[in-house]
Amino acid sequence: AKPRVPAPAMPESAPPPTAKLDHCCGLLERGKSDEERFVGLLLASKIVAAPAGLRRVCDAALAFLARLVQSPPPPDTVGGGNPYRALALSVLASFVTDDELRSRADVLACAVAAGAAVLGAGAEATDDELRDCASVLGVALCQPAGLAEAVRVQVISSLAAAAASPLPPASDAAPSAAPEAGQEGGPA
Repeated sequence: AKPRVPAPAMPESAPPPTAKLDHCCGLLERGKSDEERFVGLLLASKIVAAPAGLRRVCDAALAFLARLVQSPPPPDTVGGGNPYRALALSVLASFVTDDELRSRADVLACAVAAGAAVLGAGAEATDDELRDCASVLGVALCQPAGLAEAVRVQVISSLAAAAASPLPPASDAAPSAAPEAGQEGGPA
């Protein structure tokens, strides 16, 4: 008989993966501040590897992401774009890689709202935001209810208007974004 080799013990200080995911989702769902929710998103990016974990994070984070895509940029934002919207788009882009998540009505609505925010009148967006927006909208529009949702929130008319507009001349310098007077920054 072969001698039995004990399984390597996990260090007692390292919580099991499910505890880490529980903590992450708890921060996203019940965080006392947006900073705690941001920490939850950061932790999720480090620990989620399986589709089931991604789905749990989506359930916990979607309301926060929906709010982030509508938040004005912080007053000290330099170079255009909106870091809150960029984060939300990046996370949504990861959600729509999952077959189950991309077909959910709540994910679809958030994806289309994010697209509408980027394409909205006067919205300055970075190349990364535009790339994530195109990715998220591309997947959303391919879903059975995607086109109807996009029409409902006027994403299609925004896309048509953007396509009809001449492209701005290429420049090496990014435009600077100055906050409007009285504009509050940060997630609401």
